[in-house]
Amino acid sequence: MTGSPGESYEDRLGDGLEIALADGAESLAALSERLNAIGVTGPRGERWDEAALAQELARLAAAT
Repeated sequence: MTGSPGESYEDRLGDGLEIALADGAESLAALSERLNAIGVTGPRGERWDEAALAQELARLAAAT
């Protein structure tokens, strides 16, 4: 899943999480697997795993 030009990383991640949840993902492992499958990468282009996703979600939550 590639975002539209100018779409922020946070928007791409949010859209990817919506898709993953709609597909039935219910755990960090399932969410990270689905994000990887649809091409939503981490902030530096890395693939997701449970720890990285948990850390990033905590970082984003603290920033709001």
